[in-house]
Amino acid sequence: MRMILATNPVPCSCQRAPVTGPCRHTHTRSRCMQPTGKYCAVLFDFDGTLADSESAHHRVWNEILGEMGAHIDDEEYKRESSGVPVTQEVERLIQTRGLSISAKALVDRKVERTVASFTRDPIALMDHALEMLEWCREQGLPMALITGSGRQEIAPTLEHYDLTRFFDHIVTRNDVTHSKPHPECYLKGLSLCGIEAAQAVAIEDTCHGVNAAHAAGIDVIAIPNAYSRGQDVSRATVELESLAQARDWIDVRCVKRQP
Repeated sequence: MRMILATNPVPCSCQRAPVTGPCRHTHTRSRCMQPTGKYCAVLFDFDGTLADSESAHHRVWNEILGEMGAHIDDEEYKRESSGVPVTQEVERLIQTRGLSISAKALVDRKVERTVASFTRDPIALMDHALEMLEWCREQGLPMALITGSGRQEIAPTLEHYDLTRFFDHIVTRNDVTHSKPHPECYLKGLSLCGIEAAQAVAIEDTCHGVNAAHAAGIDVIAIPNAYSRGQDVSRATVELESLAQARDWIDVRCVKRQP
């Protein structure tokens, strides 16, 4: 059953850290029977989950489209573009705007402009992103990055914040045939990590990512942002409001490093 947890943390005396919502453990007398560790790896989406990049992608798209007399307003971007791989987005834009450019040429232009923009003006990370990655490493949890972006597009941000040190594996658009919401990227991530779907938890921000992880059989935490809020993430295991909440939720459900 999918859970949407409350905003205000309600500390449970049986836990080491407060978790939003009531304690969902089974209690015998006054003793809490905490669940045994289930998750032994965390799979992260990138854009909108770790990197606060949606507004920057929107800006780059409008720079490109403006040169061709077109535009994407905020509402359309949130409804149609957020979380959609560039290879799919170009097809929609060419069709709806009647653009006289090939899909490949438009993809290449978007990638080139994105790399230049993100290198010149590094984008911010989402709140608590670094703390979340550090915490996972401290717990001994392997991490994989599962993104619909290409290697070139994420490189400036990974390099600026030295994020590659956290990830055991990185799966990008360049490594798969089918993009999210197809589960191929997550299935590849599981294979690289050498684990079963039941041993992993994914963190996503859009319906496309949530559906991809769900289709791969992976429990998924949805953390919608300003661009993806309102999308249907009903297939998520739980919907939370921040990476800090995700850390606390995973904390009582993961296999811990033995001291």
